[in-house]
Amino acid sequence: MKKGARIWGTLLLTFVMLLAAVPALADDYEDLPGQEVRVLLSGSSSANEYTITVGNGSYDIVSADHPSRILTTVYAGEKIIFKLDGAGSYSVETDDYYKESSSPFMAVPEDADDYFVFRDSSYRGCFKAIYSGSYYYAVNQINVELYLYGVVGRELGYGYNEDATMAQAVTARSYALANYSSANRYYDLTATTSSQVYGGKGAETAKIIKAVDDTCGYVLMYKGNYVQTYYSSNMGGYTENIENVWVSDAVPIKGVPSPHDAWAGNYSSYGASTYSWSVEYTPEQLVALANKYAKTDIGEYTGISYSDTLSGVKSVSGRAMTLTISGTKGSVTATKDNIRSLLNLKSTLITVTDNTSSRVAGYVMGSDGRAIAFSSLDDVYAIAGGNGIMKANGSEKTVYAIGGDGMVSIDKKGGSGNTVTIQGKGYGHGVGLSQFGAIGMGDDGYSWDEIIRHYFCTGNDIRLERAY
Repeated sequence: MKKGARIWGTLLLTFVMLLAAVPALADDYEDLPGQEVRVLLSGSSSANEYTITVGNGSYDIVSADHPSRILTTVYAGEKIIFKLDGAGSYSVETDDYYKESSSPFMAVPEDADDYFVFRDSSYRGCFKAIYSGSYYYAVNQINVELYLYGVVGRELGYGYNEDATMAQAVTARSYALANYSSANRYYDLTATTSSQVYGGKGAETAKIIKAVDDTCGYVLMYKGNYVQTYYSSNMGGYTENIENVWVSDAVPIKGVPSPHDAWAGNYSSYGASTYSWSVEYTPEQLVALANKYAKTDIGEYTGISYSDTLSGVKSVSGRAMTLTISGTKGSVTATKDNIRSLLNLKSTLITVTDNTSSRVAGYVMGSDGRAIAFSSLDDVYAIAGGNGIMKANGSEKTVYAIGGDGMVSIDKKGGSGNTVTIQGKGYGHGVGLSQFGAIGMGDDGYSWDEIIRHYFCTGNDIRLERAY
């Protein structure tokens, strides 16, 4: 839908949603809307002792198995030491309290603004230390809305428009709730890119908190379940069907145009690098990557091939679906998103040029930023003084150019190239919300719910709903 061409039904629904009373976050921690999620802060096979300091307010120490029974209360400035002996025995210790148990202990805040300090970082919510039988885990059990305060800025950034920030909040909320399960024995999410980057209280700003609060409870649902809403930095102009990147389409996130991805360069040089990029590999480097990926030996390089089709299914965005590096002793093939792992690429929306199979005398940078290869420089002309055109170095066998190390001589006939050039667009897996696309849409006048519906609710039965 183009800006300014929105139908009245969408306008009315957007107006009603934005004016609907968003529940104010309660002062008491236990009265906050939404459920808790468990975030892994640290895991170790040897560190069986974790210490936190109450940074603000007060924390009740309880048994994790009986959280309604308060054992003691600890106040700002006081330390709490959790120990696990690895044999199913736990202890908790403060300045004036000590207790042992066969069940883990947990520190629970009284108010939403209370926080603890763990390894020099501050976190709202609860702290729990638990032993899995192999690892000692430090877990931040926290209300999902407070968790989002520490996620949205770390994932999107802090200097962007309100609607993109709100869209990120909704996306991150759905992802977190979709990953919660009582079947997860110890934690639901990590604090890293393997789930969502979580910085705790130190990652909060007033703008981020407002975006979370203003969208409180809004999630994406499919057949009564939370949608695991994937997102990445830049989709390169088009997102991809989820089954063409991974395996399952149980939640049918579809590929859609993402033209605002091209705006990324307006925001920073980093943004520009997420939209369009290139890498070069020598044959030896490609062989090394293939051998490492497949733990094999393919011999000497003989070629590289790729296709946007796999088992008769074509990528909707033009992403590579299969890529093969061949050698004298065999070959290695990667499919779908595994291609990124094979070649250490930002995305699979690529074109591959094998310069090793043709004679290359030189390259000229084209207007689109791509290197144009010339197999011969016999007919290269230069603009001389007075705007006259002359053949480069006349009938001589060489031409001269200024390189990084000064003037160099280039054989007009050239020789075989020694690199494979990969031109790419986008940064990430290609499924779901494009962060720079959302930023561009917000700056172009789209509302947060329009952004969400564009990326997640097109061509499927996924719905934006208010869960609480």
